[in-house]
Amino acid sequence: MSKKSYVRKKTGLKEQLPRFFLLIALLVIVTVFRSVQPRFLMLNNVMNLLALSSIVGVLALGNMVLMSAGEMSFSIGAQCTLVGAVFGKFLADVNSNYVILGFLAGILASVAVGLVLALFTIKIGVPTFVCTLALATVLDGCTQLLNNGTTLYSKNWPDAFNLMQLKLGNVIPTAVLVFFGIALLMHILYEKTRFGRHLYAVGSNPTAANNSGISVPKMKVSAMVLSSVLCGFAGMIAASYNNSVSLTMGSELMLPAIAATMLSATFLQLGKYNVPGTVLAAILMIVIQNGVISAGYPIYVKDIIQGILLTLAVAIIALIKEDGLPSVKLDS
Repeated sequence: MSKKSYVRKKTGLKEQLPRFFLLIALLVIVTVFRSVQPRFLMLNNVMNLLALSSIVGVLALGNMVLMSAGEMSFSIGAQCTLVGAVFGKFLADVNSNYVILGFLAGILASVAVGLVLALFTIKIGVPTFVCTLALATVLDGCTQLLNNGTTLYSKNWPDAFNLMQLKLGNVIPTAVLVFFGIALLMHILYEKTRFGRHLYAVGSNPTAANNSGISVPKMKVSAMVLSSVLCGFAGMIAASYNNSVSLTMGSELMLPAIAATMLSATFLQLGKYNVPGTVLAAILMIVIQNGVISAGYPIYVKDIIQGILLTLAVAIIALIKEDGLPSVKLDS
């Protein structure tokens, strides 16, 4: 008799518990910080945490698009900062009251960056690692040019520029609503559309995807453009929420965003980058950062905790899932 080809779905606690590692880690860390700083879970602080998470989260969603397609960019932070600067600079003139036009200018800048990245990596064949590092340097230089070498701020910005600071019902920041709205749309795109299925297929096995009729280059170009647009969204949200655009705004967000993407593959769908996991991981990154500061610990404690969590999460995937995390390429 031939060996059965199916694999029985594991439903025991031992098999299911790792799928909730991220949620358990968040609850444990919140409990620890709450015991050290009783005011940690006050409503105002929770809303502030969610608002800051929205910036990291949108940037992480942009990074997730690329990593799902088997690519990785070290320019996401620079893209975030540049588009935030374009958005702010467009509206800095005393007569620039058209926030919608400023938003469209930011989107156009994002699309242009995504197409440039696609041109050099997909069309010309420049190694992704080299190209994204070079692109980040160029974009940082462009941001300094727009900002005149300093933090961008203008008294002429219209009231609508600070939309992300407003609170629904005087409680929930607009930035949080925008974040969850984008996350919902991205979740639908990933789980309910052919584009999402093809994106995962390209990232998992580009050869098999190509043999099944999927245009791998077109999917990667689309991923780079969509990723760039989401990075631009993050930059405009940050500019609006902070009421300024610093030269290091994006670079400070890049590593937490990449970590959030990696951690997403430990939530619910082990080994698969996913939107719910990215949202939860982005919140976790900010909780750690804010909790360390609130508790009065040295800031480097944040890096230690985040590093330990990321290592543990990847180790869990390696032990449970034979093929581990979806691979990303840096050399081509």
